[in-house]
Amino acid sequence: MWNRLSPTNSNKLMLDHGNHSNIRCNNNSSTITTSSIPSRTGAAIAGALCAARITLEGPEPPWMQGPLKVAFLGASGVGRTSILQQFFKHDFPKTHVRTSRRSVYRSCLVCDTCIRELMVIDVPPQRRFPVDNLAEWNNGHPLGLRTVHTYVLVYDMGNLETFQYCRSMRDQILESFNHRDFKIMVVGNKLDLVSETIPHTQELKDISTLVRKHWRCGYVECSAKHNYKIGDIFKELMGYPVGGTAPKLEFSQSIRNKNKCTIL
Repeated sequence: MWNRLSPTNSNKLMLDHGNHSNIRCNNNSSTITTSSIPSRTGAAIAGALCAARITLEGPEPPWMQGPLKVAFLGASGVGRTSILQQFFKHDFPKTHVRTSRRSVYRSCLVCDTCIRELMVIDVPPQRRFPVDNLAEWNNGHPLGLRTVHTYVLVYDMGNLETFQYCRSMRDQILESFNHRDFKIMVVGNKLDLVSETIPHTQELKDISTLVRKHWRCGYVECSAKHNYKIGDIFKELMGYPVGGTAPKLEFSQSIRNKNKCTIL
C-alpha cells in the first residue's frame, strides 16, 4: 500500500576496504575513488553520497505526509464522543453530555508496520456543512471541517432516523468540493441496543448495502459502550478494509501510555 524505505529499494553501498577506498553506488553512477583516505572515513563519505541519491517512487510514506486529519460528524446523541473517549482514553461516559464545542484528539497509529500521526476533531451537530472557506470563517467559530482528509458520519443503530443526518451531510460535503481528495466513512454505533429494541434487521441491511455498494464508503457497526469493534473504525481510516484481505490485527493500548501511541 505504502512505499517504505528499506535496504531493498535504497541504493546499496559497496566498499572495497583498504588503504585506498573505492566507493561506488550501484545506481549506474560513476565510481568515485578516494585516495589516502582511511576506510572508516571513506565509508562515511560513501554513505553520505549514496544517501543523497536515494529517492522514493510513488506517494510519500505515511510518516512523511503529516497528520491524518479526521472529523467525526453526527446527530445529537449518536455517540460520537463516546467512540473517541473509548478509543483514546479507554473511558465510557455514564451520562450523556451534549457536545457544545470543538474537541481535538491526537495520537499515533501503528498498523501492520505502518505508522501515522492522527488528529481527530469532534464537533457539535451542524445544520449545514460550510460551502466554502468564507462561509466557515463567517460562522464565528471556525471548526476546520474543510481541511480534513476523512469524514466519519456516525448514526445510532437503535434510532434509524439519525441516519438521515448522515445522508444529508454526505450530500452537502460532496456538493461543496470540486477538486479535492477526501474520504467519507459511515459508522453505526450502539449495536448493543439493536437486540434490546425493535429489530431493524432489513433496514440495517439496506443501510449497509447503500453505504458499501452505492456510496462506496467504509462501513463499521460498533458499540462504544462495550468497546466492540471500535478499533475497526481506525483500521478503516488507516486503509485496511475490515473483513477484507487485511491481516487480522489486535487492538491494544497501554493505559499508562494512552494518548501517545495506539497499536492496531
